Amino acid sequence: MSTKKIRILIFVLIGLLITGICGYIAVDTLKSREEQAAIEEANSLTLFDFDENSIDKVDLQFPEGNFTVENTADGWTITETDYSYPITLNSFYINTICNYMSTLTAMKKLSITPEELSAYGLDSPQKLTCSQGSTEYTLYIGNASATQEYYYVMLPDNSIVYAIDFDKGEIMKGGLSYLKDPYMISWMDVNINYVRLEQKNKVSFEIEKDEQNRWQMAAPLKDAPLNSANINSMLTSLTRLQIDTFVKMVENPEDLTEYHLNDPAYQLALKTENGEAMTIDFAKFSKEDTSVYLVYEETGQIAQMSVNSVSFLQTQASELMTDKIYSPDISEVSELEVQADDLHFILKTDLANNKAFFCPDDAEQTEINGNTDEVQKAFNELFQSVSNLTYDSLELDAEIDETIQPTVIFHYMLTDGSEMELSLVPIDDTFYQAFLNGEYTGKIVRRRALSGNAGVLTYYEKLTDAIALSSES
Repeated sequence: MSTKKIRILIFVLIGLLITGICGYIAVDTLKSREEQAAIEEANSLTLFDFDENSIDKVDLQFPEGNFTVENTADGWTITETDYSYPITLNSFYINTICNYMSTLTAMKKLSITPEELSAYGLDSPQKLTCSQGSTEYTLYIGNASATQEYYYVMLPDNSIVYAIDFDKGEIMKGGLSYLKDPYMISWMDVNINYVRLEQKNKVSFEIEKDEQNRWQMAAPLKDAPLNSANINSMLTSLTRLQIDTFVKMVENPEDLTEYHLNDPAYQLALKTENGEAMTIDFAKFSKEDTSVYLVYEETGQIAQMSVNSVSFLQTQASELMTDKIYSPDISEVSELEVQADDLHFILKTDLANNKAFFCPDDAEQTEINGNTDEVQKAFNELFQSVSNLTYDSLELDAEIDETIQPTVIFHYMLTDGSEMELSLVPIDDTFYQAFLNGEYTGKIVRRRALSGNAGVLTYYEKLTDAIALSSES
């Protein structure tokens, strides 16, 4: 190839190389500009970027009223409001607002003219402001989109309409149902010292703590033995129940009628050790209903909650009681006389002198202490079988036939000098009515409580058998 042709080929290759380099530079520049534009567009969708923990005040504007909430030494506190009724604040809601606002990013921007703002609820929006000292972060919140994908919002001194995530917008637009403490009872369970439940104007149970902080029953069975574990479990469940919606405040009697609360089916009354009181009335509901209305008498707040949450309204007194009829400790008894059918015997205790005796009608008394281990065990089990006598059900309104005499009597002589007599009056061959010192307890005892494997008659035989074996050895 001639020198001239070689030179021409070199010049062509150099030109192609220069063209390629220029093209690469042009494409790279265009790509960088696109990436920069994308970054700038993303940044333009970032509405706020601040430390949520730095917020010391939140101003909320709701249709029901305006609220200023400040972070005080006692936590979030409503310091100013034009709302006329008392309110227990949901502090978690305020924390959520601060969290959502601190990194709020729009999903897109819309080109909206001022004349079109009303269609997006932004001609008179709700105002939400989080403040850090004198620095304010304000958001104007309009309506949700028809598809419930977005909420439309604006910033102060900015004509752009932004679309934010629906769920976050729903929370930030909020309302009283968000701002109010969602728990049906805002007290701690350990602070409650009085509970009364009425069903259709009839007391299901009424319990109250005494000066020793022990639960006592006032109704329907005064001083009935109670199961503290069951009561504590009930109170724990009650204080965890949540309201679904706060409906409205009662302004006239017609409001109660509208929600069937003028003649409530249930009433729950509570008090705390500090003297606070709360009375909640519940409307009638059926198995087909999914929710039930309730009203707080002290505040007039009508609310709504799921029927799945109100099973406690069916609680009966027996569920809070022990299943024992009369259960003194052996240390409290000096003598127990038992008459069961045609069987009669006496158990005597003298704990001060470490002595106990079994005194049957048809044999000499037997000293228990110093006897065999089997005899001592059988004696204690016989006493416990009487002391742990259980009832089967409650029939508080049962008729009493005063002509029928008891066929089972347990007569206690107590160490404090007092006496207590538990007597069982037969209803038929299977059931008895239980009386304490002649007063009907409302408790129904089944025959097997006497004759079953853990019954009095069974342990009587075990004791007499153990004594017989002891005397033979």
